[in-house]
Amino acid sequence: MHSPDRRRALAALGALLATATTAHAQGGSADWPSRPIRIIVPAPAGGPYDRTIRPLAQQMSQVLKQPVVIDNKASAGNIVGTQMAASAPPDGYTLVATGSLNAIAQSMYDGIGFDIVRDFEHIGSIGEGAQWLVARPDAGFKDFNDFVQQARREPGKFDYASSGAGSTGHLVMEQLQRATGVKLTHVPYKGGAPALQDVLAGVVPMIVIPLNSALAPVQAGKLKVLAVSSAQRSPLVPQVPTFAELGYPQLTVSAWIGLSAPKGTPAPIVRRLHAALTAAQADPATRKQLEFEGMTVLSTTPEQYMQLVRTDTERWGQLVRSLNLKAN
Repeated sequence: MHSPDRRRALAALGALLATATTAHAQGGSADWPSRPIRIIVPAPAGGPYDRTIRPLAQQMSQVLKQPVVIDNKASAGNIVGTQMAASAPPDGYTLVATGSLNAIAQSMYDGIGFDIVRDFEHIGSIGEGAQWLVARPDAGFKDFNDFVQQARREPGKFDYASSGAGSTGHLVMEQLQRATGVKLTHVPYKGGAPALQDVLAGVVPMIVIPLNSALAPVQAGKLKVLAVSSAQRSPLVPQVPTFAELGYPQLTVSAWIGLSAPKGTPAPIVRRLHAALTAAQADPATRKQLEFEGMTVLSTTPEQYMQLVRTDTERWGQLVRSLNLKAN
C-alpha cells in the first residue's frame, strides 16, 4: 500500500478506535451504578468519622438506587484506608472519606504512597467544625488576653494537652505560640479522650478540642472557653470571642471532612456522586447527626473541595516543615 492509501487507512482505523473507546467510556458512565458502592472510612467504627458518614451513606443509597456500604480501615493519620482508595479502580464504586487530618498527615508522615491533592477526584465537602481553646476554671486565666500576658511573663510555665503530635489541636497551639509570642509546653497523648481526661483531672491546665468534645464539660462548669477558631462566634458560647476578633486571624481554623474518589473517575460519575451527596446533606436527620458531632454542613462543588484540600495541605505543610515535626 502506497503512503497516501496507508495514511488514509490508519486515519480511519484511528477514528474507529477513538469512537469505540468513547462509546465504551460513556457506556460505563451511563449504566453506573449497577452494583453496591463502597465508602472507605479510614477511621474506627463508631468514631466521629464513622458516625458522620453512615447517615450520609444511607441517604446516598436512596438517591443512587444501590447500597452504599461502609468499610472501616483505621490507622494513624488515616493513611491505610486512604491509600487503599487511591489504588482502587477509578470506576465510581470505591470512595473514601477524606478530611483535614489527611492534609496534616501529608507532611507529618514520610512515604505514605499517595498525594491527597493529586491522586483523587474530590467530590465535595460534608461538614466542618471549629476548635475551642479551653482551660480549667482554676488555671488562673480570667480570659484569653490574661492567659497570653501570664504566658509571656513566664515562658514555658504553662502546659497544654493534645491528642498527639500533628493533631489539629497541637498545630493550632503551635500557631498560637507563633502568633502571640508565648512559649508553652506540649504534652501529647495517644488520643483525645485521655488528653481531655487529664485536663479535667487537673494534670494539664488547657487543651484545644472540637466543639463536640468540649461542650458537655463547658456546660457543666468543668472547663472555661478562652477562644474559638471559627470565623464567627459560636451561638453555644456567644460571650466568647473568636481568635480573629482577638487579633489573630491566622488562627481561624476548622476541621473538615468530605468525600473523594480515585483519580481518573469519570466526570459524569463524579457529578452524580456530588448530586447524591448534596441531596444527603439536605436530609434533616443527617444535619442533626453532623450537629451532634460539632459540625455544620459545608456544601461545596467538586472544584471548591479540591481547592480546600489543596489550600489546607499547603497551610499545614508549611507549619509542619517549619517545626520539623514527624510522626513516623
